[in-house]
Amino acid sequence: MSTAACGTDSPSTGGGVSSPNSSTCTVRVTPDCSAYTYSNPSPGTEIVTAPKSGAGNNREFFWSRTARSGTDQTVCATFASGQGDDQQGIVLRLTDLPGGGITAITVTRNVWMGAFDVFNFHVWDTGTDPGSPFTQFGSTVIPGLPVRPAVYPLHMCARTITATDVVQFVVWTTGRTEPSWGGADGGAARLPADAPTAGRGGWFAGHLVPGTSMTYRRLSVDGAIARALP
Repeated sequence: MSTAACGTDSPSTGGGVSSPNSSTCTVRVTPDCSAYTYSNPSPGTEIVTAPKSGAGNNREFFWSRTARSGTDQTVCATFASGQGDDQQGIVLRLTDLPGGGITAITVTRNVWMGAFDVFNFHVWDTGTDPGSPFTQFGSTVIPGLPVRPAVYPLHMCARTITATDVVQFVVWTTGRTEPSWGGADGGAARLPADAPTAGRGGWFAGHLVPGTSMTYRRLSVDGAIARALP
C-alpha cells in the first residue's frame, strides 16, 4: 500500500517521509522495510538515502509541494551518482486519487538483468491494486549507452504531449549537448487509456542499496529549477 506525506504534515510511520516544515512531498509506491530520507544541500539538488534497515524493493516518488498541476509539463534531472541497482526516473501527471493512493506516469532507467541502456514506461495506480500498482506500456533501448554499468552522471528530460497522446524522453551524457526530441537518444510510447490526464511533475527513486545514497542535480519542471526541496 502506498503512503504519502507532504509539507508540514506529520511524517507517516513506516510510510512516506517528510521533514517538518518541508515544502516537498513523497510517496512510497512499493514500501519495503524502512523509507528513504531526503536532503537538499542546494536548489535543484536532492540526496536520497536508504537506511541500513531498508530493503531493495522500495520505490518512492518525490516532488515539490509548490509544484502546480499541469497537462504537458517537461521534467528534467541529472542523475549525478548511484551504485548497484539504484534506479532513477521522472514522474509525470502525479495525481491524488479521491479514495486514497495516487496515479502517475513514469519513465525510469531499467535495472532488470543489469540492462541499464533500457528505459521503461509505466502507469501507476496505487488505489486500485496496491499489491501490483504499476503497468508497463513500453520500453526503449538507447544505442549510445552501455548495457552496464549504469552511466553517471546522466541527464534526462521527459514530457507528455496531449495532442499526440504520447510520452517522450531524451537522455545524454556529460559533454554532449541536449538532444532533440524524437531522435536516437530517446524514445516515446503511446499513453494507455488509463493514464492520468494531468498532475504534478516529480522524480522516481528505487532499489537503493541499504545504507547508501544517490544524488540528483538540476531538478526542474518546465525549465524552472525545483526549490524548497527537503
